[in-house]
Amino acid sequence: MADGDKTLPGSPDEPGKRRFGALSGNTKGIKPAAAQTEQTGDNAASPVPPAAPVPPAGSADHVPAVELQADPTEPPADPAQLPPEAGDVPAGPAGAENGRGTTEPPSAVDPTAEPQDIAGLPPLPRAGDLTSASEDAIVDPSEAILERIDLDSWKWPEYFAFSLTRMEEIFPVGGIPRGIGPVRDLVTEENDFRPLPIDREKWSGADEKWSTVGDVLANTFTDAWMVSRDGIALEEEYAWPMKPARQHMLFSISKSIVSAVIGALTDAGLLSPDDLVTTRVPALAESGYAGATIRDLLDMRSGIKFSEEYLKEGSEIRALFEAVDFAPRTATSANGIKDFLKGLTSDREHGGAYVYRSCETDVLAWICEAVVGQPFSVIASEYVWSKIGAAHAAQVCQDRWGGSIADGAISTTLRDLTRFGEMIARGGTTAEGVRVLSGQWIDDIFTGAADSAQVFADSPSGQSYPGGMYRSQFWVPSASRDVVIGIGIHGQMLYIDRATQTVGVKLSSDPQPVSLAQQHGTLAMFEAIAEAVPPKSESAATSPVASAAEPVNDVGTAAPSAPVPNTSAVAASTPAPGAAAPNAAAPNDSAPSAAAPAAAAPSIAPQPYVAQPGII
Repeated sequence: MADGDKTLPGSPDEPGKRRFGALSGNTKGIKPAAAQTEQTGDNAASPVPPAAPVPPAGSADHVPAVELQADPTEPPADPAQLPPEAGDVPAGPAGAENGRGTTEPPSAVDPTAEPQDIAGLPPLPRAGDLTSASEDAIVDPSEAILERIDLDSWKWPEYFAFSLTRMEEIFPVGGIPRGIGPVRDLVTEENDFRPLPIDREKWSGADEKWSTVGDVLANTFTDAWMVSRDGIALEEEYAWPMKPARQHMLFSISKSIVSAVIGALTDAGLLSPDDLVTTRVPALAESGYAGATIRDLLDMRSGIKFSEEYLKEGSEIRALFEAVDFAPRTATSANGIKDFLKGLTSDREHGGAYVYRSCETDVLAWICEAVVGQPFSVIASEYVWSKIGAAHAAQVCQDRWGGSIADGAISTTLRDLTRFGEMIARGGTTAEGVRVLSGQWIDDIFTGAADSAQVFADSPSGQSYPGGMYRSQFWVPSASRDVVIGIGIHGQMLYIDRATQTVGVKLSSDPQPVSLAQQHGTLAMFEAIAEAVPPKSESAATSPVASAAEPVNDVGTAAPSAPVPNTSAVAASTPAPGAAAPNAAAPNDSAPSAAAPAAAAPSIAPQPYVAQPGII
């Protein structure tokens, strides 16, 4: 669901158990030369070896010990009750804030003293005190936390942010390989967009206390966020335990990736959106999907009876969670996602009303497997992920019977999801000219069918996004047909503006599954940045009409459909009135620069965290 406010049971909205880390920038490409090591792509360096010297306290690479908040209503998570770790050091000074508005317990240890290298191991990071998000500066207290997480506890607020970056440690997963092609380089440029005002009049669902980009970031459990344009990462920040090379659960943004796989198979002539579902998956012939087409599923317009009410006792979405072990199983739980889908029934005609239902996407993934004869993870890699210039593999959670939980359990890195969004914004091609999806498929996402807007307006979601629609597992959030988004519960969003070629990604760990305030606030944030950053001077920022572009082969031997970005032009652009000026010039296209940011650069530290009230 993308409208309404809901909180899962067992996820109390308490300020003391908010988040692990404070947002800080990805400093790759802009660190001082003396402190930077050679890196390529988005690859993270290996963990710090035991014998490595420990940086002085207060330095950019110093990371103190981890600290979890105890809660009398949940099993203890205090480090004192965990098995002692060789690298633990005492907590920070009394009254010190951890970057999320919570206060650390008192400690007699001098915070300016150099931490001791106990047993030859570097100290562990402490929640909220991460001062660098560069890939060579983070050591994770994985074992101490993972020992506490299981199928019952992974959504507890104490562990949720960590769990979303460690799904492979909790559930079976299918890897989605990146392939062997070149990585699409993204050059980091530091900006401070936090003071930028947001348009609350347009996005009225945003919290009335939020007036700036910084307000949205500080109050929406942000794990990582990024805004890019033409290969330049205009802003990129991470909060521990998230970091550049780590995959984060996307929840329902996964649906947009599944849609791209269906589109690629359509372009390859292996299926058609007009095909009957049961023609491709005969196992569903006795289910409610009899008579539905693939297009009905893509647009959430089948007649399947399915409630997406996460808190409703006996709802189909809760039964789906039980079938795949996302919720405790019962005696009546289905044995995996496919067994669950076969038991669904219909309560109206197919092809009619729009009703958001996650089960539709799981059937689409099953169709992909039936058509190609391979697991969904392999198909997604071959037809999409290996072509977008991803730096890392993605992954999809699976049930214990091997079924892919494709509706909401794909995980990717922040940068790779940005690369996926860039491909959509460019009309289905990469910056190197590789055709991933046809122009016709992309155009159809943005324009929809003749009745797409009307059936959306007639649905509950139409009140949240007036003038919008839902097409091919993407949301069109307004009457503009240049912006589409992917939305995932717990605060995930993929923002794609093809007119300005702006892509925004926000990954979060909000205990609330669905919050219209967060969705509107995040949309307003990305829209404000897209409007504030001036277009490149040498080319107008116009919508690429993808259908007019000539497709090229899969290995990218044809000429690119658009010029390779010139980062110096963006860096030299004069900011529009009210725009946030860059803190440092963008590095050169060919290789990330090691030059340090300007000495007078404004701080990118997040605003003090303000707790959100719980939703009853």
